[in-house]
Amino acid sequence: MTVKIATEKVIKMLNQWYGMIRQQKVEQAIAIKDEIENMLPYMEEDQDVLLYFNVLDFRHKIMLENLNESKLLFKKLELEKEGIEKTDALLQYYFYFFSGQYEFHNKNYIKAINLYQIAEDKLKQIPDEIENAEFHYRVAIAYYRIKQHFFSLSHAQKALESFRADDSYSEKAINSEMILGANKMDLFRYEEAEMHYKNALDKSREEKFPYAESLAFYNLGLNYGRRNMLLESANCFRKALEIEECQKRRLAIKVKFNLALILYKLGLNNEAQSLCEEGLFDAQKVDEKEYIAKINFIQAIYDKEASGKIEESLEYLEEKKLWFHVAELMLEAAFHYKETGNITKAAHFFEKAHCARNQIFKVTEGLK
Repeated sequence: MTVKIATEKVIKMLNQWYGMIRQQKVEQAIAIKDEIENMLPYMEEDQDVLLYFNVLDFRHKIMLENLNESKLLFKKLELEKEGIEKTDALLQYYFYFFSGQYEFHNKNYIKAINLYQIAEDKLKQIPDEIENAEFHYRVAIAYYRIKQHFFSLSHAQKALESFRADDSYSEKAINSEMILGANKMDLFRYEEAEMHYKNALDKSREEKFPYAESLAFYNLGLNYGRRNMLLESANCFRKALEIEECQKRRLAIKVKFNLALILYKLGLNNEAQSLCEEGLFDAQKVDEKEYIAKINFIQAIYDKEASGKIEESLEYLEEKKLWFHVAELMLEAAFHYKETGNITKAAHFFEKAHCARNQIFKVTEGLK
């Protein structure tokens, strides 16, 4: 007769698995998940533990940026929501917190924040400093995406302080510092933002976190681009792309788009066009609609053959209420046409940028 594996042993493994996910240790998380999957058929029967596994698997798939599989699991968990509501606070917290992360990855930022708010109510019953830090970290990113900078800064600072206190989460501390930088950059505090990014770059190199290093270069590239330091910006984007960890992630698409835009501004149209084609191929492969739209837009501005796609390329961004990005692209178009002497088109895009900026303030009306 086969001896059943105690649920306590499986729960311990599940906790270790989530620890690896939180620390962004992808290979270790995959290895522990495989081990747990081999144990489950021999585990003592316990529906709550199976639910716990499914909820963590949902978060695991989000970590791997496997949005198609996470979508299927999200639908499955939604059907089990009633059962989840009858479990303990921790499982309920994970369900709402991870559902928020799923909505975030699908660009539904208001939905994400509303789910985070439900999760926060459950989190009050969980005395875990690092989980609180993880919560503040995710909320900070979500508020940043809807340009609620002071909320984002507050949550990012809380996350940074907690992560810094635990050496196991030094990469998360680095990432939290970059969120501070991103907010300060949007608030035109460019030198302060640059300081955060350079600090993140130094620490990621020192502690050998290649993905965080590529993120720091990417953010420095954005910072220099905003300040019209085009050569410095291009150099940072190129350095980000040289890092293998960047090429494995969706970050590479963002870097290629932003580098292409800088190269167009520098008059290096052939290289820019080549990068657009690479970025478009990568974006289509993973159905990254935001960057498909953005790449099509800059091609429509700078490449005469694609000039008919300007309005069409913005449909997705408007549908997702990504008004900050719409405004940013409209300003790019306006300044480009102003420099080339097409005052009528420049005025048209300045007006559209103004309208998009007005929409930014309306986005938060969906918050509960």
